[in-house]
Amino acid sequence: MLLKKNKALAISMGIFLGLTGTSFAQSTSDADKVSSENKVSVTDNENINANVDSFSDVPKGHWAYEALDYLAQHGVIEGYKDGTFQGNRTMTRYEMASIVANAMKSDKGDIGDKAVLNQLKEEFSEDLKQMQSQIDKNTSDISKLKEDAERFKISGFGRVSWDNDNIKNYNDQNDNNRFYLDLKGKFKVNDDWNFNFESETNQRYARYVTADGKVQYHQGHGDEDGVIQRIWAEGNIDKLHVDVGRRWRGLGFQNVLLGHETDGIVLDYPLDNNGLKALAFYQKPTDAGYDFAMYGLGVQGPVSDNLQINLAYAQLDIDKSESPGYNVYDGNKPLKNTFGSHGLVLSAMWNPMKNITLIGDYVLTNAEKEHVDEKTSFDIDENTSKSIRLNYRWTNLNDPGSFQLYTRWFDYGRHGNIMGDEEWGLLKPGSKGWVFGFKYVPAKNIEWETMYEIADMYGVFPGEKDQQYKRDFIRTQVDFHF
Repeated sequence: MLLKKNKALAISMGIFLGLTGTSFAQSTSDADKVSSENKVSVTDNENINANVDSFSDVPKGHWAYEALDYLAQHGVIEGYKDGTFQGNRTMTRYEMASIVANAMKSDKGDIGDKAVLNQLKEEFSEDLKQMQSQIDKNTSDISKLKEDAERFKISGFGRVSWDNDNIKNYNDQNDNNRFYLDLKGKFKVNDDWNFNFESETNQRYARYVTADGKVQYHQGHGDEDGVIQRIWAEGNIDKLHVDVGRRWRGLGFQNVLLGHETDGIVLDYPLDNNGLKALAFYQKPTDAGYDFAMYGLGVQGPVSDNLQINLAYAQLDIDKSESPGYNVYDGNKPLKNTFGSHGLVLSAMWNPMKNITLIGDYVLTNAEKEHVDEKTSFDIDENTSKSIRLNYRWTNLNDPGSFQLYTRWFDYGRHGNIMGDEEWGLLKPGSKGWVFGFKYVPAKNIEWETMYEIADMYGVFPGEKDQQYKRDFIRTQVDFHF
């Protein structure tokens, strides 16, 4: 019985050390690796550490001397080449595995027989329960900390951008040269709902030239920079997805019909299990002076393995002859209706082969056409917009070296959208031409993009709207995502 008690004590020592090592040393540090390399295995030399006297740091009066002596004699534990046991060092999972394996091999297995284990269970059950309780509490605390940390997330990107643009025939038009920050926050309310915000800081260069050729000087930023411009909630009511508040929204894959900040609500409901969904929306653009709303229906999502659609019809709450608001920059004069009373977008994304993606948008409004002089050879539909984009590959921010090449043909009517995305002045109503560009990821989470546009374009100011010219435009920018 004394032998079994010694065995029980030895096993309990090993289990306690093992639990401690498993709980507090989840991975092997560099120091552990070095120590493991210096360890001497009893299988290599049966005479090394055959008893605990070989451990220079374990004196005979030590409280664990007897247990360690037994474990050493039976080859369960091993010492180090410098003759130490190093009992105060945190055990790694690898060392625990070695102890268990040696214990199973020792004494032909009788060290772990049922009687000894039962006695061990009786004598140390309370200690093991307390230890397991502490482990469970630690695990619960860690899970709660992780859950709390994931309730709030910050993301976004910073951008350094430079343009060279001859819009309106001015060679120094650089209104969009800027340092830009897009900061987004997401608060997890519960498993179904999130609350979000977005803040934009747009610091243009202090000297710039406006579209009409006037040189301007300012402090390099606007009044709203750094504030929270957009706030919205997003969540699910059963299968219905709800997006309500102020945020940037678009219609169509290239946001030609609408690509703008709006106040409103968008609902979508799944039509199948593959991602196809029906849309219903009510939105009001937030540009100063504009006072109209649009509402409508749509459908978007995959219809086959390599084809997705994005279709929408938008109806305005004003007639095509009614003003959409007032010009707050010119004596609150009524604004001219340039988009009519309704719009339609037919958009598709097709992958005909690996690494090739075609994206097309067709937009039609019922806006009134403007008269163009009969001598004008420039041919562009007034109330339609068309855009076809060809992508070769996609970039991946987690894959340095990934890249994308793209080209886009576009034909934007002067009244061919409601409030489409001009992409920082790149794509103007009343222009027709090509864009060529590339994207490249030089390092993780950094993306460099350069594009060149050549287009025929109408003037945009009164008295110049029947004048056309060749627009040459180049932009290069670097985005830092976080």
